Amino acid sequence: MNNHLKIVAAMLIWSTWGMMIRLLSLPPVVVLFYTACIASIAVPLVLKARGEFDLGGVSAVWPLFTALALASIINNLTYFYALAQTTVSNAVFTHYTAPVFVALLAPLLITERLQRVTLISLPLAVAGMVLIVLAGDGLQMGEEHRRGILAGIASGIAYAFLIIISRRLSQRMMHHKAVVVLLWITAAVTAPAAFLVDHHLTKLSVLLLLTGGLVHSTIAPLLYFSALRQVMAQHAAILGYIEPLAAVPLAFLFLSELPPATAIFGGILILVSGYLVVRASAGNRHRL
Repeated sequence: MNNHLKIVAAMLIWSTWGMMIRLLSLPPVVVLFYTACIASIAVPLVLKARGEFDLGGVSAVWPLFTALALASIINNLTYFYALAQTTVSNAVFTHYTAPVFVALLAPLLITERLQRVTLISLPLAVAGMVLIVLAGDGLQMGEEHRRGILAGIASGIAYAFLIIISRRLSQRMMHHKAVVVLLWITAAVTAPAAFLVDHHLTKLSVLLLLTGGLVHSTIAPLLYFSALRQVMAQHAAILGYIEPLAAVPLAFLFLSELPPATAIFGGILILVSGYLVVRASAGNRHRL
């Protein structure tokens, strides 16, 4: 599978998280714990079957793995807090400022030169995101939303560091190790809170948690991290807009929510930006 398509596939899988969270009706930390536990067993088994399970060399770059885990945990916690403290539109929009931060930070942190296609496609994707958000309940800038907005921006910055560090580890051929270590740390960190929070598992919730653990936390990360070996961080960040974009047709199919024309136009802009990134990368490969 093409590396850019791997990232798109991972984003499409992750775009269903919101719907699964709604169906589960469990605290986010509980969902994170169970899915991480399931995936922390499934991923090593998959890698072992493929002859790719190897944790050698992790200690040599432990600062990168520590930074990756911190970025992932901060990203999740601040995003969930934003969803609780402000509107969904505010939370989603501020969270997806991440590609802007990636474009600014990647040249400094991983010496990734800013690409011409990024200067064109990133504004298109941001504009598309704005149109989709405005088609919903719009942006709310009142005092009561300040904490949620700040948390959303923090999640966007953490998400940017997550992409950049993942790219760095993938360049060093440690993409599989990154997935395993990240899952183990996530399970360990969320375990105390998950056991303290009162929750009840039903047959449906167990099935959904298994799906989340095997698909969202196993297949999607393996696709995403392996693709980052060849896909630049700034391009992966732009393709990340596929995730919120996919929420529009999902809402139409499963919740009978007909998207307004502005949301459809915003989606087209995001698709165009993704197409430009994929085309530019294909052109670079052909010139090699």
